[in-house]
Amino acid sequence: MQFAGKKGIAVFVLLISGAVVIGFGSGLFVGRQFPAHRYERFGNSPYLLDSATGKVCDPRPDTRSYSEQYWDKALGPVLPAPYPPPCGK
Repeated sequence: MQFAGKKGIAVFVLLISGAVVIGFGSGLFVGRQFPAHRYERFGNSPYLLDSATGKVCDPRPDTRSYSEQYWDKALGPVLPAPYPPPCGK
């Protein structure tokens, strides 16, 4: 395909413009589906607030032993799930 003359340049500009519009449009769509998470302090408590979802989360790592984690996966949770859930889950 040759881009000769005014028609060729117009076709080339339309193709590039279309690619740019599709690229930015898909980026906006993906950004709406998977928003960036930003955690802020929740008052004076040790918890954080996820500004994208409005939910509170615990920044400390899970302190349960490996055996407790194994049995939770194998049999289902024996104890109720910790509240608030860990951040990033």
